[in-house]
Amino acid sequence: MAALFAFAERLAFRLLNTTVVQRVRNEFLSEGFCHDLILGGPGPCEARNRTEAGSFMCNAPLQVSLDTGQDVLLRPVGLEDESRFQQIFRSMSPESRYLRFFSGASTVPDAVVHKLADADGDLHIAWGILNTGEDGTPLMAAAHAIRQEEGSSRAELALGVLDQYQAHGLSRLLIASVALSCRARGITTLEAETLPENRKANGLFKALGGKVIRPMPPTTVWEFDVDELIDRLQGMEKPEGLRAVFSTNG
Repeated sequence: MAALFAFAERLAFRLLNTTVVQRVRNEFLSEGFCHDLILGGPGPCEARNRTEAGSFMCNAPLQVSLDTGQDVLLRPVGLEDESRFQQIFRSMSPESRYLRFFSGASTVPDAVVHKLADADGDLHIAWGILNTGEDGTPLMAAAHAIRQEEGSSRAELALGVLDQYQAHGLSRLLIASVALSCRARGITTLEAETLPENRKANGLFKALGGKVIRPMPPTTVWEFDVDELIDRLQGMEKPEGLRAVFSTNG
């Protein structure tokens, strides 16, 4: 059967057939607080060792500055942002929508948008960058890590950035945030799928230490060790906001 929005539909079907035992809401936390992802309650964001990181994940949103000088909000996103997801997909150029969903269709089905917004912080981790300078604080970019089954140490990485904000470091900010959340939740390996013509994504994934585990055609599948990915990002000087990500949530 021909795939309409191949990645997004595959994700939607996976999530539709998965029972999420416990939902952890992605609250808008003030800086300095963390989610206790097992108990579901907030607590002081104190320095914790790697053992404790399995029970606690620091999800503090933060303001970061882009190389353009624009201040943006980086935070976990979820169902409360569903309308923002609808807007960002509508705002994508046909080329970006094709590279993101592997399809040239002009719209993304509402059911798929709902499932992409339905992040619980464990089975489905999602972070977004929001434009605080525009009415409604719209999404500029978002990234996801989705496990196929509860407790799996592997997850699928996907992200999208609106055309006008590309090449300003948003992808690295999002991948760093998602990777830190993955490490805290016991996810050790990420996979990402790209089209061969998506030169920006392929170049970025190579720079981040991704290994090609399935070459084209029709797509290329990349694999990342989460610890190595975090180390690579920590060693990068740009974007400057990476320092804030690691100092706040690392």
